[in-house]
Amino acid sequence: MQKYAYFKGQESSSQALDKVFFYVLDKINSRQLLPGDTLYETSLASELDLSRTPVRQALTKLVGEGFLETPRGKRGYHVPELTYEDMGEVFQMREMLEGKAAELAAQQAKMEDVIYLRRLNEEEKKCSLEKQIHTYHKINTEFHFTVVRIGNNRYLERSYHPVFWRSMLYVFFLGEFHPLESDTPEVLANNPNSPWEHHQITEAIARREGLQAKELAAAHLRSTRAYRISLESSRASLLLQQSFKK
Repeated sequence: MQKYAYFKGQESSSQALDKVFFYVLDKINSRQLLPGDTLYETSLASELDLSRTPVRQALTKLVGEGFLETPRGKRGYHVPELTYEDMGEVFQMREMLEGKAAELAAQQAKMEDVIYLRRLNEEEKKCSLEKQIHTYHKINTEFHFTVVRIGNNRYLERSYHPVFWRSMLYVFFLGEFHPLESDTPEVLANNPNSPWEHHQITEAIARREGLQAKELAAAHLRSTRAYRISLESSRASLLLQQSFKK
């Protein structure tokens, strides 16, 4: 399978970004890094054994993609604060953008695009079965970004990236990874899961059924909120308690 291309740039910059991104993700998943916490360029460069220039480039890209923030008057790079209201808004916008992107993809897709989506889908099923969480996240991201790219609307794509990354903060902090136990069609179809939903979206795109692809993509986002983001966990209580009081 080709190299995942959801971040653009020179190879060295992409490698550094990949390294920084998954290092930050590890800290989030292990609760060493929480919303509102600060990352510093010099500390990251030392921890990752990278020079400051590629780390700065990586962090700048992460800010541009909406995954980190640089509040005025404060030093360093900050993990955005999360709230219940913000989660509702960002998933609502992502549902709108991804639905339209899937509809456009059904109109624009070439055979090689469909083949690539199918390959990604098979790979994510494999990673889910084998509980390869990091690789699964990378392929999942590439699937979504590929659907948007196939739609071939530059303005939609530019709008989509920061919305996607902000929504993924909620997935990373509050989401629960439920690995597949089997990849048989019967099991997949009867259990809410991303690989099966991605399969349905891919096949609707392949059939050039734009309205169905749009609805399936929107339903996938609703399913993500309903089944994969837990608002009952202790982490959700810690992060969102102020929002629930409003």
